[in-house]
Amino acid sequence: MKTWPFAAGAAVGAGGWSIYNAISPKAQGFGRTFVGTPGTGKLMALTFDDGPNTAWTPRLLEVLDKHGVKATFFTIGHYAREQPSLLKEVFDAGHAIGNHTYTHVTMPLHTDETIRRELRDTTRAIEEAGVEMARVNGHRLMRPPYGRRRPGTVRVLWEQGYVPILWSVTLWDWEKKVSTERIMRRAEKQAKGGGHVFLLHDGCNVAMGWDRSHSVNAADLILHQWKEQEGYEFVTIPEMIERTGYAVP
Repeated sequence: MKTWPFAAGAAVGAGGWSIYNAISPKAQGFGRTFVGTPGTGKLMALTFDDGPNTAWTPRLLEVLDKHGVKATFFTIGHYAREQPSLLKEVFDAGHAIGNHTYTHVTMPLHTDETIRRELRDTTRAIEEAGVEMARVNGHRLMRPPYGRRRPGTVRVLWEQGYVPILWSVTLWDWEKKVSTERIMRRAEKQAKGGGHVFLLHDGCNVAMGWDRSHSVNAADLILHQWKEQEGYEFVTIPEMIERTGYAVP
């Protein structure tokens, strides 16, 4: 009986460790993922999930072009199929394209075969749009929806030839009461030093045409503040991986 509190504590600790590694973007306990080099170097990367979005992706492209910056877009497969010309416009502008599953599934809740099918269907939709997915040492880019994963999730991604991409700066731009000002306060709080991967959204898994005006405005301000005022260089995820020496087998 005297050992019970210690056993219970160990169980709670193990549970907490598992939850942390399942949802924390920078955690590495469930397998290697790329999150940048937080706090070091002069490179930064803007990443955008859940597009393409007919309402705001075109405006975002204008903002990125104004600053002369290339970003990385993790597209939902069925949106790529619905809007192939818009996805092609993103690609033709020189931005990197990655996989974000076909239906935005919570990957830890699904079998390995379902994950493989989601990856495969998304890749097919992207390629049928005339778009070449970004690669690093032959590996394509993939971001798990919500950042959620389990050991099997990460294993399947590497086995299927993907580099799992997470992030180091969470801006919560998907919240209902979000504002550009609130996004910027979060960016300023988290992005200390260089090497950061910013998570933003140009679309939404709920519906096409979702309002992402605050995300686009924040991207403009982030680039103005960190690139033009503080001298950081914004690059795509493949360029950041290559220039920071992250090992991709």
